[in-house]
Amino acid sequence: MKISIQGKNLEVTNGLKQYAEKRLSTLDRFSRNIIDSELILEEEKGRVKGEMIVKVKGSTLKVSAVGKDAFNAIDELKDKIKTQLKKYEDKLKDRRA
Repeated sequence: MKISIQGKNLEVTNGLKQYAEKRLSTLDRFSRNIIDSELILEEEKGRVKGEMIVKVKGSTLKVSAVGKDAFNAIDELKDKIKTQLKKYEDKLKDRRA
């Protein structure tokens, strides 16, 4: 899975990029229909706002989270998008049945 990472008012360092890729690379387990994913991190008033957009076959999933730093925001985004992917896969199974 390819992850595009962008930073607004925040420098995306190699360490941050590697952490994000490591944490989010496991999302492939939850859906084989992932086409593209984008991670946007924005520093705002001393907090980091994260937004993740995942394009899957026939739909686009979008989640956002706020954390005290970029690492916390990434972890929260991972949990939220994992839940969305599970719901998406359940809907696909219901349509097939």
